[in-house]
Amino acid sequence: MTLSIRNGSYGHKPGQPLFSGLELDLSPGQIMAVLGPNGAGKTTLLNTITGMMAWQQGETLIKGKPLSAYGERELWRHIGYVPQARANAFAYSVLDMVLLGRSAHLGTFARPSAEDIALARRVLDRLEIGHLAKAYCNAISGGELQLVFIARALAGEPSILFLDEPESHLDFKKQLIILDIIERLAREDRMICVMNTHFPNHALRIANSVLMLGADGIHRFGPTQAILTEEAIRACFGVNARIDTIDAEGRILRAIYPVSLDRPSPAHMEM
Repeated sequence: MTLSIRNGSYGHKPGQPLFSGLELDLSPGQIMAVLGPNGAGKTTLLNTITGMMAWQQGETLIKGKPLSAYGERELWRHIGYVPQARANAFAYSVLDMVLLGRSAHLGTFARPSAEDIALARRVLDRLEIGHLAKAYCNAISGGELQLVFIARALAGEPSILFLDEPESHLDFKKQLIILDIIERLAREDRMICVMNTHFPNHALRIANSVLMLGADGIHRFGPTQAILTEEAIRACFGVNARIDTIDAEGRILRAIYPVSLDRPSPAHMEM
C-alpha cells in the first residue's frame, strides 16, 4: 500500500492557496506529521487527501490509483480517519461506536456479525480500553474518547490512518499513550500514519517525515530532521527556538525549546 499526492492544490479564496503544487510519496510503516500555524489548512489538507473535499488541482493516489478509481466503500476499507475528540452528543456505547468502523465491510442493511464484534473487542483490548466496552461515549474522559475514535478507525482494518490532532487537549501521559500507539501501528502493522499536530516535539519524536504548512501558502516537505529546523520554525511559527538532543533511557531524543517571539527589533520598527 502506498499513498501519493501529485500537484495537490487548494485554497478557500481565488489566488490565495493554502497549499499548491504539493508532491509526496509515503510507504508502509511511515509516519508523516503535518505542522503549521492555526489557519494554515491542516484539517483541510486531510479532507482533500481523503477525498472528503475535492482538490482544486492535482490528485491523491492509493496504490498508484486515483481515488476516483475506488468506490466509496472500497476506499474506506483502505483508509481510516480519526477526528479531533469533542464531547459526543450521542449516547452510543463504546462498543457500538467502535463497530461503526466496520461499516465499509458490511452490506447496506447488514448487522455486525459475531466476528465483527470479536474484532471490535480485540481492538479495544489492544488499546487497553476493553473495560470501557459497555460505557457510554458521552460519559468518558476526552482522552478515553480519543482512544475510542482510534479504535473505531482501526476496526475498519485500514492500511492508511489519518489522525486530526489526536493528542490535543490531553495530559502528558495520555499524549504519550497516543504517540506510542501510532508508533506501534506503523512498526507492527506497517500502517501509513498521517497526523496533524500542534506539537513540533511530537513530530520530532515519532515522524519519519514532516509536511510544514505556512500561513503564506508555502509548504516544506521532507525527512523530519531536514525540515524541522530552527530556521523553519521561525519562518513558519514566528518563534525563535533551539533544538537540542538528549539521551533518555537509552533513546536519543531531540527536543524543541521555544525561546522568544520573532519580533522586529525596536530600531527596525522605527524605520
